[in-house]
Amino acid sequence: MWLSQARHSTRDMIFENCLGMAVKKTKVKDYDQFQLRLPPGMRERIKAKADRAGMSMNEAIVWCLEEYFPAPATLEDRVNALAISVAALKRGNDLEAQMDEIVDLIDKTLREVADGKISTSPDFRHKVNQRVEEWDMDEIEAAQSRPFDDENWGSDYSIDFADPFPDPVPPEKKD
Repeated sequence: MWLSQARHSTRDMIFENCLGMAVKKTKVKDYDQFQLRLPPGMRERIKAKADRAGMSMNEAIVWCLEEYFPAPATLEDRVNALAISVAALKRGNDLEAQMDEIVDLIDKTLREVADGKISTSPDFRHKVNQRVEEWDMDEIEAAQSRPFDDENWGSDYSIDFADPFPDPVPPEKKD
């Protein structure tokens, strides 16, 4: 949720500052509420991870739910998001991070078109699906061509998803 909020905050700022458009924000009191039963120990695990990420438990849970149950997007939504990202890129300082974000958004959009999560014509979806399959095969072949790379050794190549709540690295002991 914090990442989603950060992106929405950036989008809102761009709309307001660059495009002169005000964006309505939903008040927290208007959000749906849902009581949830957790297995023993899970509350503590969520709390610990949320604290390390600087989030509330609610933000951490909503973030996880957003990752696995994203709101449906349209191709128009994605194109608008790309246009906003490009506008920010032209005005921003951290070009590498912004380019990574744009590339990730393009990749995600094309994969969702290929998976039918974004509505397009069947012909366009078929072409995008073919291209995504080609890119995936290229990635697999590239990974298999590095057999002594520890990351690829002894396992099938797959795309890893980063842990949004990484465990802290213990400090090094000094003698």
